[in-house]
Parts: sequence; structure tokens; C-alpha cells
Amino acid sequence: MNTLNNYKYFMVDVFTEQPFHGVPLPVFADASGLSDRQMQQISTELNASCTIFLQTADKNNRREIRVFSKEKELPCSVHAIQAASYVLASTAIPLIDNHNLISFSSTMKGHEKIINSHVSKNDNGDIGIIQQSYNTHAAIDYYTPTTEELAEMLSLNPADIGFDNYRPLIVSCGIPYLIVPIMSYTAIREAKFNEAAWSNSSAPSSLAQEILLFANNTDDNSADFHARLLGPAFAHHDDPPIGSVIPAFASHICDHPHIQKGTHVFGIQRGDNNGRQSHFFIEMDNKQSKDLTIRVGGYAVLVGEGQIHVS
Repeated sequence: MNTLNNYKYFMVDVFTEQPFHGVPLPVFADASGLSDRQMQQISTELNASCTIFLQTADKNNRREIRVFSKEKELPCSVHAIQAASYVLASTAIPLIDNHNLISFSSTMKGHEKIINSHVSKNDNGDIGIIQQSYNTHAAIDYYTPTTEELAEMLSLNPADIGFDNYRPLIVSCGIPYLIVPIMSYTAIREAKFNEAAWSNSSAPSSLAQEILLFANNTDDNSADFHARLLGPAFAHHDDPPIGSVIPAFASHICDHPHIQKGTHVFGIQRGDNNGRQSHFFIEMDNKQSKDLTIRVGGYAVLVGEGQIHVS
């Protein structure tokens, strides 16, 4: 009979203060001894958008982080760092100061990097905002589909495309996205991806396979922007996580001449009022160049825990 090893995981909803909102992610705080194959099997079994595996701290008090989807290993994401930071601050790292540093090492080949997060402590001594910082470099393509093409592929009217001085751009900070300003929150919620129109447009000739829609009208929410991802890989009813696109979105904002040099602070909402909502608090240092420092903050909440038995 095979001996079973038990691995504990925590289920965390990230970028929300309310259980059953945000994005639910399982985190294994100590994945020591798990092989790549076992981590992939566990991720497939749990069936979350991604599953996070942490190793114990090294001599520099830094933890290796691995992230797997149901199909494959992924580059470390904003959501993964948020979930991992919350679990470690809840279970392994005492909150001594108002801002406590947690350091991670992402070891995926081609995506190696050190990521630091800062966990704040509120007046009750509980976990407050978790903020992570990134230095990014953007590649920007100004050749995008026409307004009419965009409207058709989004099942909207041409008048719904664009607001203020923002314009569509293709922006990549590692992964390219077609980023499109939309006139209203209502239009974003009504948008439906039209694959036939997409295929007949100039969009497939670019490397961008996902479209980020954003508007500055967030219904009855206090956020500055509402955002939603669409594309050929998503079902019509999907409202996918947007953490991976935030560096590209911030670079898109900074590429417009009416955005002044200096530090800007704003909030982003994902999800409608009848579903799972996420809230991001963003700070960006606009250097009026393609290089950008961005800080992404938000809350998280523990909603459950469990064990996986591995032979």
C-alpha cells in the first residue's frame, strides 16, 4: 500500500474584501517534495484559473513560487502574488510593522524574476492592503483595426468606441493586448465578441489575442475605470481576471499626451454588480517613456482550506 503525503492548501479570493467575489485561487504554502508532474495533476484536479505552489524560505528569506493552470505552467501573475502574500501573512510571517516585505522568486524558464510585495497591517492588527511593485517596459503598436471593425467585433455601435482623448492601441509588456476605450460601463457590459468579424478584420495579423475594454463610467462604483477582457479564447459569459493586463493598461494610459508626467493614482473595477467583482488600486510613475513603474494594490480574503493526498 502506497504511503500518502498530505498537502494543505488555502482558498483565497483576491482583489476583494468580500468572500465569493474577486478571483478564487488555491495556494499551497509548503509544496516541498512535489514534482512538476504532481503540481500539474493537482492544478488540473482543483480546476481553478491557476494554482499557486510555494517553497519554504531560502537564506535570503525569499520563497520560490510556481503557478499552474489546468493545462500548463504559467508565468507568475499579479493575482498569484496577491494570493501567496495573503496566505503567508496569515500563516507564516508575523505582521510586525505597518508595511511588511514578502519576497518571491519566479523560476519559470524565460520568466525568471524577483517580485516583492508589501503587506500592510490595519488598526486591528489584521491584514490590510497588499501592494506589489513592477518595473515594466512597453512595446506599443499604433496600427489597430478601424472604429467600424472594432464595433463589429465587439457587437457595439461605432459611437461606443472611444472616450475623452483615449485611443485604441496594441500594448505589450510581455503579452500583447488590444486595448480599446469604450464610451460607457453599459456598453462594456453589453459587448459580445464576434469571432467572424474578428477573423475578417486586421486584428488577427497582430499578435494580440485578447481585447481589454475600459471605460471611466463605473456605474455606482467609486473606481475610476471599469475593465473587461474579451477574445476568441473566452466564452461570451466569461469575465476573466485582468491582473495580467494591468501593466499594459497603465502603459496605454501613459502613452496619451494629456496624461502628465509624475505619479498617478486610480482604481479599476472588474465584474458587474450581479457577479464576482474585483477592485485594484493602482499607482504609476509616468516618466513619459516606454518604461514605467507601477504598484498594484488590493485586498484578499480567506474562504476555505483543504488537503490533497499525494502518493
